[in-house]
Amino acid sequence: MRALIRGKRFAMEMDEYSLARFEDMRGFTAAFGFAAVFLLWGLWAWAWSIAPAHAPDVLGWHLVMGGLLAIYPAALLGGLSPRALPWLLYALLLATQGMFLHILTLLADEGSQGSAGFLFWFLAPPLMAFIFGWRINLGGSFLLLLFPNLLVAMFGRFAGFDLLQFNLLALPAMSIAFFVSHLADRWLRQIHNLRKQLAWQGTAVESSGEALLVTGLNGRIEYVNPAFTVSTGYAPEEVIGNKPSLLKSGFHDSVFYETMWTTLLKGQVWRGEIINRHKDGSSINLWMNIYPVMGRDGRPEKFVSISNDITAQRRLEEEVALGNAELEAIFNNAGGGIALLDLWGRFIKVNDFWLSMLGYSRAETATLKHTDISHDDDVAENRQLFVALASGELSRYESDRRFVRNGGRVFWGHLSMTPVKDESGYIRAIIAIMHDIDERKLLEEKLESMAHYDALTGLPNRALFFDRLGQAITQTKRSQGHFALMFVDLDGFKAVNDTFGHDTGDALLKAVSEHLLECVRESDTVARMGGDEFTIILRAIRGPEDAAHVAEKILATLTPPYHLLGNECRIGASLGIVLYPRHGKNAEELLSQADNAMYAVKKAGKNAYRFAEELTPPASPTTTPPG
Repeated sequence: MRALIRGKRFAMEMDEYSLARFEDMRGFTAAFGFAAVFLLWGLWAWAWSIAPAHAPDVLGWHLVMGGLLAIYPAALLGGLSPRALPWLLYALLLATQGMFLHILTLLADEGSQGSAGFLFWFLAPPLMAFIFGWRINLGGSFLLLLFPNLLVAMFGRFAGFDLLQFNLLALPAMSIAFFVSHLADRWLRQIHNLRKQLAWQGTAVESSGEALLVTGLNGRIEYVNPAFTVSTGYAPEEVIGNKPSLLKSGFHDSVFYETMWTTLLKGQVWRGEIINRHKDGSSINLWMNIYPVMGRDGRPEKFVSISNDITAQRRLEEEVALGNAELEAIFNNAGGGIALLDLWGRFIKVNDFWLSMLGYSRAETATLKHTDISHDDDVAENRQLFVALASGELSRYESDRRFVRNGGRVFWGHLSMTPVKDESGYIRAIIAIMHDIDERKLLEEKLESMAHYDALTGLPNRALFFDRLGQAITQTKRSQGHFALMFVDLDGFKAVNDTFGHDTGDALLKAVSEHLLECVRESDTVARMGGDEFTIILRAIRGPEDAAHVAEKILATLTPPYHLLGNECRIGASLGIVLYPRHGKNAEELLSQADNAMYAVKKAGKNAYRFAEELTPPASPTTTPPG
């Protein structure tokens, strides 16, 4: 009991002593606190305004804040009585803990993209100072931390009034300002990068050695690049507005062109060799790739043709086959790289163009084999193909391949190889002709993406969805398993589009796409069919309960309001679900059943899901958004 009384008396004396010391220092600490906070906020705001992307400036601000949390309490050590040492050690412990939490928050703040400190923290009452430490992440979420701090408590003890309401109003206002500033800066960077990319692509198209031709759905030419003029002899004003039939040589029959158009109208890429007519009447051999550019409705809108003039290559092959004496002149003056190899794959002779493409000297090339310039992934296949050519099993080989330049840089080349026979018909060598198609490959990848992916959301489009659905049917039939198909139609999207405009509507579609991807596995497919309609393929599920779980997840994810471009948007979703093979044996049946189930949800009140034929009870509708 005596010990308890002594301890209590000691604590009271400690408290009185500490309060007296703090009262004496009140004026100094208040002035110091005001100056420090205004300085920190001023420096931080200045750094943010001139260099928002520079994380080191913001990092410096955080380090200064962290330093105050630990260093200032330590400075009080010399001014306090030894009797207060245990209390001071406890205070230092709290301060260290506060700094630790502050640094952890900094590391979790996605690269320190902005923050809002506790405004006037040194004037807050002790209870509020010990409980509230605000940290707001501009990524969209905010974290409430317990932030015990001796300095906060010390200043707050003498404030005499509660600024909680002021802080709760000031902090959101500051956060919104920082968010808008950050968002605007990000958009400006995106616009700048997009302009640079478009400028680069335009320059690449204009300066490309590959002939490029763009036609509309009506079949009329809308654009040609300078390489087209070089290849065909026609100036842009002579062909734009006309049909490509202007270039027909008469070599191909109607079946050839019907096959081409059938392929393109299915949304697929057509590749092949075509013989066209030059303006001077001569024929030109072209290796052509035609890409359909898909519209938002999943149908082709334009067609982009990229062709490589291989006339010299074909002429050379003819000369090799005939054993013409002009081979040497063509060999040295052709527009592509040409190499002659022995039956073991060693280089016998190469032209200057080949040397410039590969970056080797003639002496270095003489020590190489064809596998030495092949990409590592292609070495085994290239070796087999060469053996087949050298043995006569293959009469000719042509393909796009990756090659390795001297120094290790990889590039794409269009390679054609043909055996060279003597008068007796024996194969004596292999002739290889190669063109650098790096620029064409970059453009092809861009067009391939445009043909199979939605331009707004980046999701698979209608054409790729049906391809994936066909794969799922084939694989599931083989494994005798199940997969689910969902048809998702947004509720209330039209109202958002009409009220806030298409920019907000597009932003909402992109946000919904991201949320849908978060609700499924990597092996599943989320596609945009057009407008506000999406489809989802859930592969290898156990039964309807798996599909129902994903549907509930989607409804829960899409229901909360979206804050986009300063607007609050509320939507829901109506989901129709079918199972393979229970509800259909082919893509058309499955999609029709899913569409019917989705419309049944619409009629029943929206914002729910339903299986075809009511395999399971429909989910209870949630609050239906307008529209």
